Amino acid sequence: MSPSEMQTTAGEHLLSLVVPPALTDPLVDWLLEQPEVIGFISLPVNGYGGSEHAMSAAEKVAGYRKGWLIQTHLEARVANALLDRLKRRFAGCELHYWITPLLSAGNLGAPWTDDAPERLD
Repeated sequence: MSPSEMQTTAGEHLLSLVVPPALTDPLVDWLLEQPEVIGFISLPVNGYGGSEHAMSAAEKVAGYRKGWLIQTHLEARVANALLDRLKRRFAGCELHYWITPLLSAGNLGAPWTDDAPERLD
């Protein structure tokens, strides 16, 4: 991608949260109430490694823990402020996070709908 094709996201960062299944619904509800969070994605994930002592017997046999990855992108200062509130609201919960700078982000065309025609020209 050439520099002229990139939509720069000066100051934008990607906030990623790895959430245990039992915490997913309360966290999603909380995120939906935050005015600065315009949208986010959630994906089922399997976590490998980490603290084996916290794993259930079934997880130890399987070798991984199930969870959800939730991601949203925000300005850096907004992402950090959201993370501070998240740490207070969900203190003591097993929630892993990271924030990374975004090089580029944007939309390719019209809003996504299930009945949108395919464009593979």
